[in-house]
Amino acid sequence: MIESIRHFFNLLFDNSRSWTFRAAAGISIIGFLILTDLVLNFTYNLHTNNKINQLEKIQTIKKEYKTDSLKLQKIILLENIIIDKEHYTEFINRNLSYINIQTDIKNENRNEIILASESPYSLFWMSFSSNYLIAIILPFLIFLPLYNKESRSGKGILGWFASLIMIGLMTVLITWISYQIPLIWNNPVYNYILNFLIHTIFWFTIIKFSSNKKNDTN
Repeated sequence: MIESIRHFFNLLFDNSRSWTFRAAAGISIIGFLILTDLVLNFTYNLHTNNKINQLEKIQTIKKEYKTDSLKLQKIILLENIIIDKEHYTEFINRNLSYINIQTDIKNENRNEIILASESPYSLFWMSFSSNYLIAIILPFLIFLPLYNKESRSGKGILGWFASLIMIGLMTVLITWISYQIPLIWNNPVYNYILNFLIHTIFWFTIIKFSSNKKNDTN
């Protein structure tokens, strides 16, 4: 595995290669490292252990400054900051899996805002309606090396893997953007329809623009 990583880095910094090839190598390296980290939980465990060590030290410091209220308050503030620190997987999961709905409830003295913990949306339908063309193309891309001889070469495999990473990142980004649209008429179905229309118009515009540009060149 170490040899494979070293080989990827050699490809990345090889000036004799084209910039597109090196870009694909860079994307592949990043994607490989992220996938490995997600499987092995290396950075998550490191992040968690680091937080625990910091909190243990703070508990000791709190005892030393328990008579100094001003410093103790700052130490407690620092403790809360450390507790609230998120690993990147926690941040992504929190932002993609949940949508907080604000509901105003009138009270005699003030308006209270309650944050609901459950999302009215289906993650599957939000993802599919926002990326249905990508979802259709994805199976063909995944099995590309099986029926395309060129994609089984070293350069082809690199480009194939980089394409999967780019499509995955694009899908996550588009899905996240779709979650930012407010709930329409208290029915998520209208959001799915809107996502479908936006996705269709977006890709139709890109294809139309590319076609016009190609005709102008010819």
